[in-house]
Amino acid sequence: MGTLLEGIKQGQLLRGSSFSLGAVISPSIHRTLFGLMCNHDLFPPYPDLPASRYRPLWHRTSMESGKEVLLLKTLLVQHQQARRWLSPFIVTCSIYFLLWIPESQSTWVSALVKSLPVLSLVVYPWALTSGGSYAWLLQGGLVCSAVGNACLIWPEAFLHGMTAFAAAHFLYFCAFGLSPLQPALLLLTILASVVYYGLLLLYLEPDMFLPVAVYVLVVSAMLWRGLAQGGSAGWGVLLLALSDAMLAWDVFVHPLPYARLVTMSTYYLAQLLITLSVKSLGLKND
Repeated sequence: MGTLLEGIKQGQLLRGSSFSLGAVISPSIHRTLFGLMCNHDLFPPYPDLPASRYRPLWHRTSMESGKEVLLLKTLLVQHQQARRWLSPFIVTCSIYFLLWIPESQSTWVSALVKSLPVLSLVVYPWALTSGGSYAWLLQGGLVCSAVGNACLIWPEAFLHGMTAFAAAHFLYFCAFGLSPLQPALLLLTILASVVYYGLLLLYLEPDMFLPVAVYVLVVSAMLWRGLAQGGSAGWGVLLLALSDAMLAWDVFVHPLPYARLVTMSTYYLAQLLITLSVKSLGLKND
């Protein structure tokens, strides 16, 4: 064994051979082979070889395992934090659907109960991230959405509610950014929006032509950018656009069965999915 190790170390074959491995195998491979066979550190001192390169294989493996364990612990802690900060949303959503206050009761209590689920999501980006433009824009969109929820409790504040929701959608659009661009997706979104607005136009009062057109434009832009991002953001904006479309049809065209239940269910789920996107898109966009 000593002869073999010495031959490897010196770049020779075995005893008495005049053929050298030096021309075939590099010196670093000689040192690696010798270190692994001896099961100890490779040959220090080698000034041209960093210390991390001549640590034994078992030592490097244990270091990598330690990093994986640390990463797993970090993910578990984040998961526990996410569940804790989503609990208020689940509770307030349950209260809204359990109370199911009639729409005819236009009171501040109704407005608060309807807005609380979205307001409870505002703390989620702050709790799981260190800030950044994506989190701030998402929080601004959630606050504007809550204001819109409250305004829609009173029929005379319908335009104010539309304005608040348009502001929320615009903030989401800014949060999603313009990369990747996805021009084909933009064309499909424009086509669907034009067809839907054309149908609504037949039933709108003249003074609602412009407000609804602007609102559809903002929703279309948000839908395009959210779908381009994909993930929970994509599903969130799709459900949010569907909720808006059903609400508009129920208000302007014809009352739909279970319109309030379907609209609010898809709306709350959409806001939740958009908020959850802060874990994947927040760091990337910032």
